[in-house]
Amino acid sequence: MLIDANIFMEIARGQKQTRICEDLMYAIKTDAITEDVFITQFSLNAIEAMLSNKNKDFLYDLLILIYQGKIKIAKNRIEDDMAALAIKKDLNLDFDDTCQLLAASHHGTYLVTYDKDFAKTFVPTKTPEDVIEELAKN
Repeated sequence: MLIDANIFMEIARGQKQTRICEDLMYAIKTDAITEDVFITQFSLNAIEAMLSNKNKDFLYDLLILIYQGKIKIAKNRIEDDMAALAIKKDLNLDFDDTCQLLAASHHGTYLVTYDKDFAKTFVPTKTPEDVIEELAKN
């Protein structure tokens, strides 16, 4: 799974879906999720820029999960950035969303997001609720 930045920002900002997003983070932390979990370098840098002066505790927790290898960095390849520029208009997405989509596709996985803009794209999406429900069934 590739987790969109909006999932992390739900927690960091204490928004409406904070609890379920925290449940997803806990599942990652406790190894309840056995598949590879990714965040793009682009998303991580954006989160760091937004939170470095506001919610350092959450940012630190996220960085620890990355350091421990529980969340892997999907590095932006220049080819993907060039493709994102070329196709973003066709997909009706902005640049950062197109980069997320291409990273998920490159890693052969789905995108965990609340962003409805991905609904009509070629990469499957799930919400944190979907992921947690699937874990509960196993």
